[in-house]
Amino acid sequence: MRYAVMQKSLEPPTAEQLQRAFSRVNGLTAADAHILGKDAFGILVKNFSDESAAALQSALAAECVETEIAPETALPTLPPAKFVMRAECGPDALMIYDPAGHTFPVEWPYVMLVAAGCVRLDEFKQVRKERMVPRQGVWSEYGEQYEKVVEYESKEQLNDHLLVEIVLSRAVLRYSITADRFNFDYLGERRSTNLPENFALLVQDLVKGAPHAAVNRGAYYLREKSDQIFSYPSRNAFVEEITWLLWQLAKTRPA
Repeated sequence: MRYAVMQKSLEPPTAEQLQRAFSRVNGLTAADAHILGKDAFGILVKNFSDESAAALQSALAAECVETEIAPETALPTLPPAKFVMRAECGPDALMIYDPAGHTFPVEWPYVMLVAAGCVRLDEFKQVRKERMVPRQGVWSEYGEQYEKVVEYESKEQLNDHLLVEIVLSRAVLRYSITADRFNFDYLGERRSTNLPENFALLVQDLVKGAPHAAVNRGAYYLREKSDQIFSYPSRNAFVEEITWLLWQLAKTRPA
């Protein structure tokens, strides 16, 4: 069985704390702390043996970093996602629009968790390129003739996106929103031309509608009217924080 070392709070350990702790564990180095710790958002490491996990827990305790050890099989799995491009935050429910424009309500008490943030995603974009090539078998008095050829190639890019995840009770379903593909019409007069401002209003409406719901750091700071949107270095970091929150909820709330 493999194990994960989990933080007891979302307060991240410093790079120096991780480096010193890792250097005390056989098979690990201070350099591993940078690799394994860069996406440490609640879950510090995974896929450790019980001996290695216990050794790291002890080393972290010496750095005043409190952790727990959990079998990886005990960690929650994110429920299936439904991508939402339009919704409305009403007084009694979150109204979800399907692609055909039909609506159905999700009553606020069923919203268990709201996660939000600026997430750096590794994406592949189609890049259009044009070049001139000789036309086969075509000549004129001016010499060889050329024609334009259009080619496409995939190019890897790192792009920041504003994301929201809404997880329902018992983690049976989650709704995923990407701000640059979302219709913010429900904001009415509050809507602006500034995407981050619209995003912040949406998240604030969600946590206001479901004040009982757990929130990640991104949603928490927006709820507190922070001027900055919390950033996650990768989708993995964003998802691991959600997983950590669901794991905490599973320990404190009935299934």
